Amino acid sequence: MEPDVTTAMLRRVEELQQLADSIAEHHPYWPALHFTLQLLGRLVDKWRENLTNRDKEELLWLAEKIRESIEKIQTH
Repeated sequence: MEPDVTTAMLRRVEELQQLADSIAEHHPYWPALHFTLQLLGRLVDKWRENLTNRDKEELLWLAEKIRESIEKIQTH
């Protein structure tokens, strides 16, 4: 992937994060969305690099936060 495309993807993830933070913070799905966008941002940021063990641990932590957030969503 070309650097300009990577930059554009990262910019879009950041825009989505800002939008979600500004309009949906109290929505029950917000935590899942927030952590998903955080994980996506980390992946895009490291797109042209090898992931370190620390990077992998951070991604796994975010994935766990996504799972926990989804489990907390009450079904109606």
